[in-house]
Amino acid sequence: MARIVSDSRPLHPDYPLPDLSDPIIRPYWDGARAGKLMLQRDRRDGTLHWPPKPLYWHWGDLEWFEASGRGTVYTYVVAYAPFLPAFEVTLPHIPVVVATTEGPRMVGHMIDCTPEEMSFGMPVRVAFKRLTEEIYLPVWEIDR
Repeated sequence: MARIVSDSRPLHPDYPLPDLSDPIIRPYWDGARAGKLMLQRDRRDGTLHWPPKPLYWHWGDLEWFEASGRGTVYTYVVAYAPFLPAFEVTLPHIPVVVATTEGPRMVGHMIDCTPEEMSFGMPVRVAFKRLTEEIYLPVWEIDR
């Protein structure tokens, strides 16, 4: 199971939170709460779908599975100004696109990492940041 991280600071009232009632993405958030990075694939041919599709996508036979939670930094940026006021406390903020071991590229942000440590192709692993009782956000950390 991946590491769960918490922040003692209260969540900013304008922090954007996911809609947990959306049935298409709900298994992803359920997995995150359990400390698992979930991805979706077609059972017939193994094609991965990210972002996820409705289970009836093109009459496919789709399933959710636990991914390895590992990947490499495909690209990143270091933000010294918040793109939303809710992110001011995270500065410098390092949004990343991670190429997962399984293939899909996922957007997230780095934790416990300085801008000086960042590099393209750097190995990373998923961790989960507890935002609320129900919402755990997949975040990325250096895979040391």
